[in-house]
Amino acid sequence: MVILGLGSNLGDRLQHLRDALQMIKKIPGLNVQQVSPVYISDALLPENAPSEWDRDYLNLALRCETTLDPYKLLELTKNIEKIAGRQHKKNWGPRPIDIDILAWDDLIQYDEKLHIPHEHLLTRPFALWPLADIAPRWIHPIVKKTAAELVLPWGSRFSGEAPLHTRQIQQRADSPQLVGILNITPDSFSDGGKFINPNDAIAQVKNLVADGADIIDIGAEATGPRAKPINAEAEWLRLEPILQMLLPELKRLPITPKISIDTRHSIIAIKALEIGVDWINDVTGLTDPAMRDIIANNTCDVVIMHHLSIPADKTIFIPRDQDPVANILHWGEKQIALLEKNNIHRERIIFDIGIGFGKTAEQDLELLNRITEFKKLNVRLLAGHSRKYFLQQFTQKPPIERDIETLSCSLHLANQEINYLRVHHIENHARAFKTIKNF
Repeated sequence: MVILGLGSNLGDRLQHLRDALQMIKKIPGLNVQQVSPVYISDALLPENAPSEWDRDYLNLALRCETTLDPYKLLELTKNIEKIAGRQHKKNWGPRPIDIDILAWDDLIQYDEKLHIPHEHLLTRPFALWPLADIAPRWIHPIVKKTAAELVLPWGSRFSGEAPLHTRQIQQRADSPQLVGILNITPDSFSDGGKFINPNDAIAQVKNLVADGADIIDIGAEATGPRAKPINAEAEWLRLEPILQMLLPELKRLPITPKISIDTRHSIIAIKALEIGVDWINDVTGLTDPAMRDIIANNTCDVVIMHHLSIPADKTIFIPRDQDPVANILHWGEKQIALLEKNNIHRERIIFDIGIGFGKTAEQDLELLNRITEFKKLNVRLLAGHSRKYFLQQFTQKPPIERDIETLSCSLHLANQEINYLRVHHIENHARAFKTIKNF
C-alpha cells in the first residue's frame, strides 16, 4: 500500500488536484484505490516569506497499489509536477501541484531522495488527516500507532481548530463537479422570487460554495414550461447589480467558484464576459450566429443544450417512436462540428442533453440511463435533472420537494463519471458523494 499526498495553493487549486489525479491514474503499474476528501489549511511558511506566498493550501491523499519501486514512482510524480507547471526549486513558494509519498506499507527510508514515511507527517494535519481517511489502520512504522489514533488529538475535521486551521471541505476531486443554481427570477419552477434581491443572491452563493458547489449558474430568465420570455434589457437589469456586487466578494471566499451565466441573448453574454464571468450556458445550444461569434472571440467555456423550444413546451417533443439518444447524438455531432468551424474548440464545450426540453418524461429517463453514450461526442457532459417534471414518475411531491429523487439520479450519474451535475440542493449531493466513496 502506497499513500500519495497531493497539494495545491496556486491558481485553480481544485482543478490542479483533479488534473494531477487523472495523470496519476495513467501511470503504468499504479492503481489508485481510494481518494480522500479535500482539506484546506493555512500556508506553511518559513520566516520572512514574501506576503504573496501566504495562500491557503488544498490537500488530499490517494491510497494506491503499485508494482513500481519508490524511486521510479518518485520520478514519475515529479514529472507530473513539471507538466502541471511547478518550478522545482528548494523553496516554500506557491505551487500548482505538489506530490509527496507519505507512506509505503511499513517501509522506513531516509536518504537524499526519499523520506518515507514523510518526515513531517505527524505534525501536519493537512497530510495525516487525508491519510487517516483512506488508510485508518495503517501503522506508522516508527511511532507504532495507527493513523486513526494519530489524528485524535486534533479533534474535529471540520472545526478549523487544528494546526494551520486545517479543515475538511465539501468539494471533492473525484466526483462530478456540482453546479449550484441561482435563479434571480420571479417565475422559475421551484425557487422563483427567492433571490432577486442582490444581498439575498450573494448570501445564497456563499451558502452554495460552502455546501460544495464548484460552479454557480446564474439565470435571470426562466425557461420552464410556465415561464414568460423577457427581453435582454430586462434580463440585464436583474443580472448587473448582482454581478457587480458578487464578483469582488468571490475573492474573499476560501473556495472561489466559477461563475456561469445562463442566457440565450448574445448581448448579455458580451456584458457578462466583460465583467469577468467564466462560462456562458446557452440553453439554445449556440444556434444564434451572433452568440457563436462572441464565444469564438473569448476564451470562456460554453454549455450547449439540446432543446426543441425555449421556453420548454410539453407538447413539443422527440417523436415517441424515435430513439432519443440517437436523435440527440446526431444533433450534438452536427452542432459541435459547426462550432469547431467557428473556432470554438471541443476543449471549451460542455454538452447538456436538455432534460425537460423537448422530451417526454420517459425519454428523459432513458437519456439519463444511457448518458454514457454521449461520451462519443468527446466533450464534457452536464446533466440538469434537478427537481424536473420527469420525476413525477416516482413522486407526487411538488418540485421543491423532489430532492430525494434528484439525488438518486445524481448517484447514478456519478457512477457514470459525468463531469457536471446542475442541482438545487448542493449540500445533499456533496455529503452523499463524500460518504459513498467509502464503500
